[in-house]
Amino acid sequence: MQMVPKFCFPFDVEREPPSPAVQHFTFALTDLVGNRRFGFCRLRAGARSCLCILSHLPWFEVFYKLLNTVGDLLAQDQVSEAEELLLNLRQQAPPGPQATPRLELVTSPPTPRQRRAPLSEQRNLTELVVAVTDENLVGLFAALLAERRVLLTASKLSTLTSCVHASCALLYPMRWEHVLIPTLPPHLLDYCW
Repeated sequence: MQMVPKFCFPFDVEREPPSPAVQHFTFALTDLVGNRRFGFCRLRAGARSCLCILSHLPWFEVFYKLLNTVGDLLAQDQVSEAEELLLNLRQQAPPGPQATPRLELVTSPPTPRQRRAPLSEQRNLTELVVAVTDENLVGLFAALLAERRVLLTASKLSTLTSCVHASCALLYPMRWEHVLIPTLPPHLLDYCW
């Protein structure tokens, strides 16, 4: 858990000018057995804080939408509502494979709202197809099948991590079994060599 802040801020925060634009990105922590825990982050450029959810479930769109909801509540100084939402989420068991996740949020005045987030959105694959040429996509796929080291770069963290996870999804029904570092902070640069 000590490493989480280094992944939430994988760059020099001082160099980033403040901006209202928000980026979503992920990182992956792998234990000794090979199990992955994903960090889903919402970061505003130049901000000194980052919203982050850690989960073993690779539900990108679900957690990004949840982070947006929490971010909106915090921006409106509704801290207790954000805390209640996160507490309710933590107390719920994950839905089954065919179930839709549901979370009820009660706001002031009390009006129940159902929050639904589809699991089937494929934003990651769309970003990969848009960001990479056909030739590079075929080369990337071949490198992944050959289990080679692959290093992707992008100017935006959100594009980078979407493309990394989409690259792994290309292998379905197989799975990438090696080191996976969607966001490479400076302290891990030795992995590039």
